[in-house]
Amino acid sequence: MTDTTVKMADFLTSLVRLSEKAAHLARTIRSEHTLFELLVEEKTGTAKNKRFQQDFKTLADVLIQEMIKHDLGKQFPSIVGHIHGEEDNTFTNQLGETVTVQVQPSLQETADLLCTVLDGNKHAAALLAEAVHWDVAMEIDERLTAATVDISVESLGIWIDPIDSTAEYIRGAEDETATDGMYHRGLQCCTVLIGAFDRESGLPVMGVINQPFAQKDQETLSWKSRHLWGVCYNGYSCHSLTATMATEQSHQSEASRVPSVVLSESESDDIKSLLSKAGYRLCYANGAGYKMLCVIDRLVDAYLLTKSSTYKWDTCGPHAILRSLGGGMVDLDATIQLFTGKEETGEAVLQNLQIKYNQRDSGSSTWGNMGGLLAYWSPACALNLPRTFCSLS
Repeated sequence: MTDTTVKMADFLTSLVRLSEKAAHLARTIRSEHTLFELLVEEKTGTAKNKRFQQDFKTLADVLIQEMIKHDLGKQFPSIVGHIHGEEDNTFTNQLGETVTVQVQPSLQETADLLCTVLDGNKHAAALLAEAVHWDVAMEIDERLTAATVDISVESLGIWIDPIDSTAEYIRGAEDETATDGMYHRGLQCCTVLIGAFDRESGLPVMGVINQPFAQKDQETLSWKSRHLWGVCYNGYSCHSLTATMATEQSHQSEASRVPSVVLSESESDDIKSLLSKAGYRLCYANGAGYKMLCVIDRLVDAYLLTKSSTYKWDTCGPHAILRSLGGGMVDLDATIQLFTGKEETGEAVLQNLQIKYNQRDSGSSTWGNMGGLLAYWSPACALNLPRTFCSLS
């Protein structure tokens, strides 16, 4: 078996390990306060997300992305050139020098390069280089190793969001509390997102979400991560989720359940009012990746976004996991337009509305999800929400 055709378990195991390595790197950077203060660089110009007044790029983002590119490309050479991410790999140090950040062949060479970024701070550079070259030791889920289906690496592309909800990562609030299992803000909202898609169809086929700050040990004050994965490829599906209280609650009869939607607080008052009048319970959280995780965990029925403020790197990984659960993620505008004036629209039509990852948005030069999105674990929810818009708008 060549690099071009591998066991799905081998490729997915690599993605899971890389997500854990990324989480470790994110925690390493946050644990060094002086180092962390040096690393934040405000994004400007075309790299800035217009939705936010300030958008930030950190060395954590760049290092994680480049580490995943390096390690995955080293293990599976045929995917080199098809790994995409949110960040460019340049960073400007306090002397105004622009440095191209790339993982080097040896730990020392990586440390020397990072020392230039960090204005000669050898200690900090060594810490980061050690994290970048860290050999991950973790127990792998038996359900993952059971995925013995062959997959062609040459057919895949990768989207990476190294740290989703960078603003929460920078703010660093550690003492937020959850409501009904969901965090509104805080480090818990930060996620590492890795997704693989079929380059021909554009559909997501594998996804990993890692929460670097999922649980804090109150004795050691150290953080532990949590990762989830899912596969939906050529009729084969599997995932890492187990039954939880949220899942059990989601199986209550429709008559006793109040449907729920997670939103960004920046959604318009008109959208909030429309959904409330239709009987939806509205929840709010920061981070697109985290909101999609709330849908995957079935804390809510759906994540709805009317704005064009997410990108392929945000949605590819979570979308693959949702597909493995029987759910999905559709272009909201296209879905509403298709449903307008139609009394009956079945589940089959949702497959044609799934967000694709092999092409830029039509009419745009970006990789943005320009029509907004609707992420769901139940096709019934994906059918009911557009009907709500059609009937009440």
